[in-house]
Amino acid sequence: MQTNDGRIVIISGKSRSGKTVYVSRRTKSDRRIFAWDPEDQWSKERGYQRVTTRAELARMADKPGQMRIAYVAASNLKDEFEFFCKCAFHWGRFHGGGVVIAEELADVTTTAKAPDGWGILIRRGLKRGITMYCISQRWAEADKTAFGNASEYVCFMSASADDVAYLCRKTRIPQSDLDGLLPLQYIRFEPGQPLERGKIKF
Repeated sequence: MQTNDGRIVIISGKSRSGKTVYVSRRTKSDRRIFAWDPEDQWSKERGYQRVTTRAELARMADKPGQMRIAYVAASNLKDEFEFFCKCAFHWGRFHGGGVVIAEELADVTTTAKAPDGWGILIRRGLKRGITMYCISQRWAEADKTAFGNASEYVCFMSASADDVAYLCRKTRIPQSDLDGLLPLQYIRFEPGQPLERGKIKF
């Protein structure tokens, strides 16, 4: 049986290291995107519709076709993220897959088992054609379910030695490679493939 599987892409790196720009460029040609946007930055990207209420998000999740949604939640982030994930799964499951972007995951997940809605999205979304870009400054403080099920890892400059040590242990990328990253430089690793090095250019 053929399936149109999605991917889980882990993006790590300190603030202002290039994570969001990288994902924006990777998803440039995608026309179906649900973005969790606590910093209100994806809403300013070209082609995105800014959504601020649950009612509006639920309506968008029940529509087929092309759309780029940026959900900007003002408070109760963990509760709002849970609702966002349930909407994103419904949207992808019933309307043909798509891309989900989840920013600042350490704010809404922990190192324990993934919360209900996010866990369902991670575990069941792939075979429904949902590709997830999972973004966090510090993966040592974020969701291990996403990290452990990743299709690929993209590592930008880390904020601390502890962050580097965690990434090395989990991905087996050599510490010397991660320590040597400069601002806007990254290493992309897909298990079974050679390391890919790059730099964001403006």
